[in-house]
Amino acid sequence: MLKDKTILLLFFGIFFIVGVDVATNFISSKLMAERFDWTTEQVKFAPQVYFLSRTVGALLGAFLLARIAEIKYFRVNIVACIFSLLILAFVKNDMVNLICIGAVGFFASSVFSIIYSMALQARPEKANQISGLMITAVAGGGVVTPVIGFAIGTVGVIGGVFVTLACVFYLTYCAFGVKTAKA
Repeated sequence: MLKDKTILLLFFGIFFIVGVDVATNFISSKLMAERFDWTTEQVKFAPQVYFLSRTVGALLGAFLLARIAEIKYFRVNIVACIFSLLILAFVKNDMVNLICIGAVGFFASSVFSIIYSMALQARPEKANQISGLMITAVAGGGVVTPVIGFAIGTVGVIGGVFVTLACVFYLTYCAFGVKTAKA
């Protein structure tokens, strides 16, 4: 299945969206502690903001995806995710940073299901094989995390933000460059 270029690109899309999810959860507390000297108790709030926003985004996404073309929704959300990460990287304000952490969760929340759907649309006759293959791409969270750890250890938490941003840039390529049957 990975010989099919579209399936391969979408496989890595799943790989990197899971990486974004794990990365944002991982760096949110570290970012708030490093930038603003938040206590151990305070930093627990950052992942909670992320997951609350992700949950709201997924629920709203389910509603909106029934009314809006998935590729348009994907494109708008992934561009908004880029801007959220750029603001997170360069603006040092605790409330702005919390909002951006939540925004990444919100805007990335429906990307997994959209990419999964795009893969099934690309090769509907191979739905079972594609489903299994796409689920194995969830390993992306386990691969991206050490890269983020290395980046944080090398240049600080901002390095982790840029690794996350690199994952989102790949997803932007998927949103604008990968063509499927309905896209």
